[in-house]
Amino acid sequence: MAKKTKTLLVLGDEKDFDTYLKLVSQKRFFHGSSIRVKHIDYLSLLKNKLPSTSSDEIIIFPCFPFSYWDRYIEPKDYKGVYGSKSFYTKFVAFWKNIRQIIEDTYKGKKISYINHPRHLAKDRDKELTKKLVAKVGVLVPRSFSAKTPSEVFSLLDKGFKLFIKVRYGSMGKGITYLEKGRWMTNFRFRNGKILSKKSDYGWSFVDITDNRNFLRQILKQDIIVEEAINPLLIRGKKFDLRMYVYKDKVLYVYGRSNEAKAVTTNISQGAIGEKASFVALLPKKQLETAKKSAIKAIHALGLKFGGVDIMLCSDKKNAVFIEANTFPGFPKVRRFNLSKYLIKEIVRDYA
Repeated sequence: MAKKTKTLLVLGDEKDFDTYLKLVSQKRFFHGSSIRVKHIDYLSLLKNKLPSTSSDEIIIFPCFPFSYWDRYIEPKDYKGVYGSKSFYTKFVAFWKNIRQIIEDTYKGKKISYINHPRHLAKDRDKELTKKLVAKVGVLVPRSFSAKTPSEVFSLLDKGFKLFIKVRYGSMGKGITYLEKGRWMTNFRFRNGKILSKKSDYGWSFVDITDNRNFLRQILKQDIIVEEAINPLLIRGKKFDLRMYVYKDKVLYVYGRSNEAKAVTTNISQGAIGEKASFVALLPKKQLETAKKSAIKAIHALGLKFGGVDIMLCSDKKNAVFIEANTFPGFPKVRRFNLSKYLIKEIVRDYA
């Protein structure tokens, strides 16, 4: 008796060449399985144009909704400071709506999610993410409740190096770094106002050392204050590790490095993606600790698949969680065909 077919429905956006288009273009790796692949963009989905299917079971793979985000959550004419709570609440509402449409349309069918909609906005709240991840025993940066310039100065006087990050941001946008005698931010400050660049890229850092007016302004925003990690350096550079996790397996690890004095290791902030050979330079036990932490972090957020950014400490023992990415961009196929290996795992689980 032939196996009943199942449908994998990929939700995405034509702008998303990093994940959605890569995954859809690699659907040949489903050939020979009982899974049939369909895809739809979010704006069509919101118009109730979901594809029909004879399958009794539908597996949903959500990618990032770029067009919707740019139109309704972070439009170019947005006047506020990047990373406010409104970003998060609108995103939560979006996923609630998406889930309702899917479940109304496919009522009576079994619906599974690679990542469930109720968990898809969690990584946008840095404070919530850190609490959930710390709860399962993963090291996270130390947080401070500093709300005033005097409290920040007190920490700097004690020798702390600090990050002030927007609570509801991503991609290294909206970050300020402070140490005594050196303050850097990738916000712009003009005529007493904090300005946000209307793009995902070009958030370069500028020196704002001892600009107390800026500090007063940033502390009024939706922010978190945390201690900067003392990182392990390789070849004189600081780096972090992007780990792609599916359930209990790390599918791929690559390093992203920047100059030792650079503020972040985000590619969008000038870091470079290292070759596969870079990982072989790392202390093996520390790398294994990092992998276990990445898997725990994905579980803590209620996800099956995601990217986790981990930084290795200078003690060559510990690894600290930096950020989770529910919608991580995939590596270039010639570097590592992540879609192929992810599809194999999905087939193993569902076919």
